Amino acid sequence: MKKILRSTIKLILFSILIPALSFSSETDISGIWRISLQDGARTLIGDLEIEEEVSGLTGYLEGGPVDIKIDGENSIEIIADSRDVRGFIFNRRMTGTFEGNYMTGTYQQEGAVAQKEEPGPWKAVRKSYSIKQSEQSNPFDISGTWAATQQLDFRKYTMSLTEKGKNWLESYMPYYDQPDVRCASIGLPALITYSFPFEIIESEERYTMLYEYQSKVRRIWMNKDKPSEYMPPSRMGFSKGKWEGSTLVIKTNMLEKTIRDFRGELISENATIEERYSLSEDGQTLNAIIIVHDEENYKKAPIRRTQWLRNKATEIFPYTCDPDSFYIPMYQENKMQMYIDRSELRF
Repeated sequence: MKKILRSTIKLILFSILIPALSFSSETDISGIWRISLQDGARTLIGDLEIEEEVSGLTGYLEGGPVDIKIDGENSIEIIADSRDVRGFIFNRRMTGTFEGNYMTGTYQQEGAVAQKEEPGPWKAVRKSYSIKQSEQSNPFDISGTWAATQQLDFRKYTMSLTEKGKNWLESYMPYYDQPDVRCASIGLPALITYSFPFEIIESEERYTMLYEYQSKVRRIWMNKDKPSEYMPPSRMGFSKGKWEGSTLVIKTNMLEKTIRDFRGELISENATIEERYSLSEDGQTLNAIIIVHDEENYKKAPIRRTQWLRNKATEIFPYTCDPDSFYIPMYQENKMQMYIDRSELRF
């Protein structure tokens, strides 16, 4: 009788533990991971967030949705869409294994592209946000001219949008509604992530950033908490900077409505653009993380990363834009009335 009772107890425990073990294999992978992918000499870096829901695992890379599949005990597949510098949309399929706080595997590019990537390795490390911030600011010299590289950024294509954000995007026409094709300001954050050089000038209470693209000027105020009462909202907004240890953190508000990039996702006037700048040990590479905080349009904050090299020989050339090159062909193609009828969708 005792043997039967012990066997029954073991069977009950086994039946309870098996689903729990199966459940924990997925739970163990939930969290935020720092993922890196090697494309030849280029390294792409991003944050991969994995959440467990009733329907299964949901993933986000740099704030945009990705497909995640778990096969067996520790095999994983991640499919993330992206776009290359010519605007071609493609997928990166990452397959591999995970164990504890690490993932490793190989990836390949899928789809028609202008910027070909050879298959290569990828890895991910579980990320901890318990990072100690230095109480004392430790600013570095960021003045000078900087030339953009093609390092760092996954260039994630789709983002996790709210219903409002989705409705806007569905109504958007990339060519006709894009601000810079008609010589209007592209605004932040697109201006920061476009592959054009820029110059930083340091003065006592501010940094001034001079961008080649659209000849835009920004002022980053270090000792000014708010703008004057007469300052209107704008595409550049009001930028307040501070040093967190050796990281320059810039937060910009007082924005006009604009779009995140050429795809046309909306950024509201209530958004805050956060930029985090850090310098390499040799002082020659400037890295930036750009985060859009806009709960009206995004369920997850979109993230972009960009990088520049210090180069004294880099020149900031004059930027010219002719709006007639946009309006005349539209007039000749009898599309002007369509453009006028859509005026309320532009700003």
